[in-house]
Amino acid sequence: MKSSTIAAIALMAIPFTSAAWNFVPLLSYGSGSGLLAGVVINHNTVPPYEPFAFSTLSYVCMNGSMSLEPRFMVPWKRGILNLGAGYSTHKGEKFFGWGNDGSDETYAEYTSETAEISGSFTFEPMDDLTIEAGGTVLHSTVYDREPDTLWASSPSDEYPSTWTAGPTLRCKWNHSRFPSGYLLGEFSHQAGNGPSYSRASVSAAVFIPAGVSTLPCLRVKLGVHDGTSSTPFPFLPSLGGSSGLRGYDDARFTGNWNILTNLELRQGIFSIPVSEKERLSFALVLFGDAGRVADEPGDLTMNGFHLDGGIGARVHLPGGGTLRADFAMSPEGLGIQMALGELF
Repeated sequence: MKSSTIAAIALMAIPFTSAAWNFVPLLSYGSGSGLLAGVVINHNTVPPYEPFAFSTLSYVCMNGSMSLEPRFMVPWKRGILNLGAGYSTHKGEKFFGWGNDGSDETYAEYTSETAEISGSFTFEPMDDLTIEAGGTVLHSTVYDREPDTLWASSPSDEYPSTWTAGPTLRCKWNHSRFPSGYLLGEFSHQAGNGPSYSRASVSAAVFIPAGVSTLPCLRVKLGVHDGTSSTPFPFLPSLGGSSGLRGYDDARFTGNWNILTNLELRQGIFSIPVSEKERLSFALVLFGDAGRVADEPGDLTMNGFHLDGGIGARVHLPGGGTLRADFAMSPEGLGIQMALGELF
């Protein structure tokens, strides 16, 4: 979910459960977006996903921003067929200029509209190795750009309505012995009538249990983006927001290369039964993030890292799935992020 960086309220309600379907209403307020109302819906998101699994996080804001992202998982042969779609409109988004620096008080506002259709197949060719291969179709439009000299720093002029499509590949090796963890590699390519770009990343995570309900964990991720000059503007790489530096605005810090480190201490708090077989569990997370971007890999030095830290709440839903809310402080203020699933 797009960050509500100066949000005053973020509430997660007890889910309504019916026939293995879970509905969690959401309510928050941000000075930029106004009142946000949404819902998380999930069904049967624990393997083996029989006969199918479904999840979505959808919301609408008073300023007209909205998002809808349904996801289906269907067992097929010896793997899982993944089908997804998405549509979002975000008004009052901020472009801070290209690079690792800039000021959070200097930006140009714009409106973006994006859509996505994706399909993939996940299978395990051997123990502990998971491969997901498929394709994605993307659409984007940028309009209502606020006049500002910052636009000259953007490497891309792809603002009009643009369609692209291309393959995706995700390979994950899980280490289940102590300490548990994983190695993850991801690649995608998009091409259309002019635009053509690729992105790749490799990440490693480790989880070290420190008790029945306490879990310290660490992730390090390195990413690269190729073809920025022909990348549609909404899909340019950045490091801020719910999937990176949680104490900063979305699209904060932009560059071809990025490195990100996330450290979390996850602590289970309590759980309550919602049926004979299912429970609703609550947890708290203390976390810190560090990251920076650069146009060349040699510029990813120890200098210039951006830091944040804070506390998060987790609701582990009956039937699978996790609702995440993170509250992070950084030198640029308070960031509030909501999303489905753990960060890593």
